[in-house]
Amino acid sequence: MPKVQRWYTGFSYRGNPQDLIKQISEQVQRHNLTKLVPLLRVEKGIKSRKPFYFFLAIESHQVGELPTELQASLLKLSFFQCPIKNSRGFTYEQIKPMVGVAHDVYDYTSPIPYEPRQYLSADNPFELTELHSINHSDADWVKSSQNSDRFLYWLSTLGSGSWESFKKSCNALQLEEPKRILRRLRLLGHLESSIDGSRWSAAPSTIVKINSQTSEFILCGQRSISLLRQLEEYGIVASITHQTGGEAPTCIQLVVSNPDAIANNFPIINAGEASRRLAQILPDIATWQQSLRNMPGIVPSQWEWQHFDGDNFEICGIPHETGMYQMSDENRNLCYTLFYNQNTNTWHQGDWYGLRFLAVHHYGASCQADYNFATKCLAIPVKQRWPELYERALVLASGQLPTYQGNWLLYQNVGGEVAHQLSQKLNVKYEEALICA
Repeated sequence: MPKVQRWYTGFSYRGNPQDLIKQISEQVQRHNLTKLVPLLRVEKGIKSRKPFYFFLAIESHQVGELPTELQASLLKLSFFQCPIKNSRGFTYEQIKPMVGVAHDVYDYTSPIPYEPRQYLSADNPFELTELHSINHSDADWVKSSQNSDRFLYWLSTLGSGSWESFKKSCNALQLEEPKRILRRLRLLGHLESSIDGSRWSAAPSTIVKINSQTSEFILCGQRSISLLRQLEEYGIVASITHQTGGEAPTCIQLVVSNPDAIANNFPIINAGEASRRLAQILPDIATWQQSLRNMPGIVPSQWEWQHFDGDNFEICGIPHETGMYQMSDENRNLCYTLFYNQNTNTWHQGDWYGLRFLAVHHYGASCQADYNFATKCLAIPVKQRWPELYERALVLASGQLPTYQGNWLLYQNVGGEVAHQLSQKLNVKYEEALICA
């Protein structure tokens, strides 16, 4: 059976564009033509009382041939008296330079974009793309690690600030991709940020237990050179280890036989075994989804959309199905990645990997996690990376960011109970395996 294709047919019209959109939408609804005509686009920069072009999106098996249902009903309206001549149809790329955003004919009562567009910042700390393993030389690791340490010292001194101040500090130290840096610092327990990402604050200096059977701890939160020297003089610094690629501050491991004494002698909080505690209190995936930030007031017809199909983002029309979408302006500048819930007709924001995991879960894909009891290593497919809060529980088990092994992310020193508990809450297929070398 021939594949249904989307193409555009164009017309010229002089009159009120709002009336045109409203009346065409009403006729599409009345004659049940929404599957044939999903949207229309109007020329940008329309001048009063001047002719303008508009284009109907047509979904049919043959480009250039208008379905008979349209010719018998919709195209009899006066708006369609002046078709663009000598054309067998247009692709979106051909008309893109001259048209504005799409107008959804499914819901013609929605506000149309001739009113001022709602402001949404094109730069926000939640917007990421998938990151794969990056190769560095040893020299690069050391330099990057040193800069990451300096950056944490500086943030600890500031205490808190705006997203703009965070970016400027990254630039001053020549640290690239501040959005990823912010996420890594949150995973490691050094920083927290507001729900909309506009503010950050350094976490208080904290010792976190990483082995319930011994006295091993890691240092999280605010740092200073003075504090590190005092801890070394106290004789409890066991090791200082670079993160993989030097892409985050070093992991400082401590041996603390009396945590209460440390808390009494230094401005440090004893957080106990944070990994295990997080695994216990974090909700299941359905409850976590309900906690995502709601984004009211989004008018889909004002924006361009791409839909995540489980592997990639593909250009689409107005979203109507539950899933992960990228929202862009008419010039394809990315503004937000969001999750749309069809049942509640609501848009939600969250960490990029978390939204992708939610989308993969919604599509019914089999998410998996392999655990090696001998090495206490948990392996998760790169394309199924967990939501940030759940990944933080894994990272705080060792104080180390995950490493890449082929298509897997490896998390070290994860307790079997923690791995199993988190997997259950995320509906992940949990198996004991030997993938962790």
